[in-house]
Amino acid sequence: MDLARDLLDKLVVDRHGREIGRADAVLLDIRASAPPRVTAIEIGPAILASRVAPILGRWMRGLEYALGIAEGRPLRIPFDDIMDMRDRVKVDRAAGETVAAALEHRLRKWIAVLPGSS
Repeated sequence: MDLARDLLDKLVVDRHGREIGRADAVLLDIRASAPPRVTAIEIGPAILASRVAPILGRWMRGLEYALGIAEGRPLRIPFDDIMDMRDRVKVDRAAGETVAAALEHRLRKWIAVLPGSS
């Protein structure tokens, strides 16, 4: 399996097909006596920003904290919860059970108060 090609940056959907985000990082368990093992994927803007430049990742984590959306971020999905990885990554979770839903609800509230948004 080529992790960069088969998993990284793929769309992640819940068990009902609702979008959660994109696989921004792959976590590996590195052991001395065995080959590396994929343990989880992470989703979140701070993880993606860290891939571009570590300082951007730290800045994004600070922004998430300032906006009150840092709790439970980044979203970490254990590899055992991945059901399918063909076109997109399907996970055995519901989007409403994740921190991705909390961010979406917060954004909807902020957008609703903008003039002309309704």
